[in-house]
Amino acid sequence: FFFVGSDQRKKFNGVVGIIHSQAKEDNFSLLKFESRLSYQPTNALNISLAPEYSISKSKTQYVTQADYSNATRYILGTIDNHTLTASVRFDYTINPNLSIQYYGQPFISRGRYNDFKYVTNPVADLLNDRFQNYDSSQISINGDDFQVDDNRDGIMDYSFENPDFSFVQFNSNLVLRWEYIPGSELFLVWSQGVTSSISSSNGLFEGFETGILDECPQNIFLLKATYRFIL
Repeated sequence: FFFVGSDQRKKFNGVVGIIHSQAKEDNFSLLKFESRLSYQPTNALNISLAPEYSISKSKTQYVTQADYSNATRYILGTIDNHTLTASVRFDYTINPNLSIQYYGQPFISRGRYNDFKYVTNPVADLLNDRFQNYDSSQISINGDDFQVDDNRDGIMDYSFENPDFSFVQFNSNLVLRWEYIPGSELFLVWSQGVTSSISSSNGLFEGFETGILDECPQNIFLLKATYRFIL
């Protein structure tokens, strides 16, 4: 990992960095780009943004299992997973007794599978000895399903659903806090959330538009009051 940051005492400061992880035999890998930006123009106002983009790959991602010839086939795939997320914060102190806070986080994750295989020896020393890849004569896609002719006799032995996915989520909270008398507070909360699964053919930014902006959010309003008794 490698990170570079600026002086946090400044009104505008930030940190940017990269994280890379690689397993033996290229079994899995992770590449993540992170940044945290903060702007505080006055003592009462702070705005921050923390976007992240990651790419994770794994050769042995579990997909499903199927019955075949009085045994169970544990099916794996190679997954290429891209995730984009960002945290947005807004804090404003109107006076010592009254403040507003906002938090929002869009989350978009897209996974693509290929190189399907089944487990043969899960404890083998070498990664490639733990599974057997399906070749082009054994597996084919039909609509949203993969059909498998395990013994190559021209007859489908089992099938499984295409595991590709695109998942989109957005959560936000807006909180108004008022300390109406010392030690006693009133909170007004507006919580908003969107969760959807969209076509796996969509890209990350297409997923943001169709999965968040075009969806009807769920809204929750809460009112909470506390009162401090002084005896």
